[in-house]
Amino acid sequence: MHWWGEVSVSLEQKLSWQIGARAIVISRLEGEWVTWNLEAEQENRSPVVMGDWHDPELLDIRKQSRNLQHGTTEHLSVLPALADRSFVTRPATPLKILPGERARLYVSTPLWFQARTLKNDSLILDVPFWRPSDSWFGSSTISGEICYAKYTDARLQLNALERAPYRAITPICVSNQHSEVLVIDRFNVPVPLLGLFSDESHHLWTEVVNIIRGEDDDAELEISKEAPIEAGKSIRVSEPRVLSEKRTFIRRISSLFL
Repeated sequence: MHWWGEVSVSLEQKLSWQIGARAIVISRLEGEWVTWNLEAEQENRSPVVMGDWHDPELLDIRKQSRNLQHGTTEHLSVLPALADRSFVTRPATPLKILPGERARLYVSTPLWFQARTLKNDSLILDVPFWRPSDSWFGSSTISGEICYAKYTDARLQLNALERAPYRAITPICVSNQHSEVLVIDRFNVPVPLLGLFSDESHHLWTEVVNIIRGEDDDAELEISKEAPIEAGKSIRVSEPRVLSEKRTFIRRISSLFL
């Protein structure tokens, strides 16, 4: 069973989403939505359990957020979302793509939990299940961008990637049309440009990211229009954070690979 969708919250009910010690709690009052973000240091691969919250002593006021709304209604929309920054991903060992060759990699990135009111579509919660560390991706301290870091999670075989209900899988196809070898030690995954799809087992996927390295220092980055073939029969769950009519972008190769 998946943990997202339209949920019903009665007055004064405290509804929670738990993964081990990690919990997100939402309570509905007459004129406000109250949320608690109870973080945990270590990731837990357990399923997300949704239900009533029964431990008021853990609801620290310092972790509380109050969202005022005149006349709250019974239903909320809860959705998974991708990160609000790109992810720096590193294979377990550097990869070398020979001239004229291509490779398909699989990357798993952590999800954010979003809750919106059905009345006025107001966002009341947007938090990661586990907050990743910050990282700088660029050729220098001047040229680059702040990203999130997730190392040793790029795989050549899909079955080597660990699955979790709070993660999404992105297939990345890299084509090296340059006359020199392309060495991949770290690469930048532009997750804010990607949407989410759910397969029949409720695993979450993004569109395929295609990267073509030509003979110059530029690369063509193309985002497919649909779920990857590995997702089988799937449905779209959420839209990208950054909406763009463009599906193809020209980037400096140094902005994608280091």
